[in-house]
Amino acid sequence: MSYCFINGDFVYFVGVGVLAGRRRLLILGPSFRRRCDVGLLSALERFDGLFFRVARKYLGGVRDVDVVVMVDDLTLVDGDSPLAYKAPEGSEWGKQKFSSEVLERARAVNEKFLEKKLRNGRYGEVYLAMGKQYAAALPDLAKYGVKVVFPTSGGPGPKAQALKQWITGGNLF
Repeated sequence: MSYCFINGDFVYFVGVGVLAGRRRLLILGPSFRRRCDVGLLSALERFDGLFFRVARKYLGGVRDVDVVVMVDDLTLVDGDSPLAYKAPEGSEWGKQKFSSEVLERARAVNEKFLEKKLRNGRYGEVYLAMGKQYAAALPDLAKYGVKVVFPTSGGPGPKAQALKQWITGGNLF
């Protein structure tokens, strides 16, 4: 992916043609913690990790953010897509290793998904709320001419605070 580092805290890419007034896209990585409710829940409701809870808390106050969620197979779905409960694999989240074949397959599926979302210039900015290992399953977003915000350092607290500020429109720096 094409990014440059700013202040060592965030990975930022500013593409050509980023204009104010366009919608923003939040891409949330998968979460080990999830709601066990019977039946279908939206992807945003099914997963219950820290970033999902922050997103649910603050998204109600904004109208310019759409949500996409990465599920266990590393592919993307819309945040309102219905998902049944599926127990997480493994005993610890973030300790999983993904083969290059799994990453390539997910990247190809995600590229088609994001092509439909990003090709018409509807979004001016994309925020990645996930670990680096999950971001590896995303295509190079530089070709879509969007500004990409991807916090890469600090613990969960600073990353959750950055997500809150991004959603609410606060300044990151």
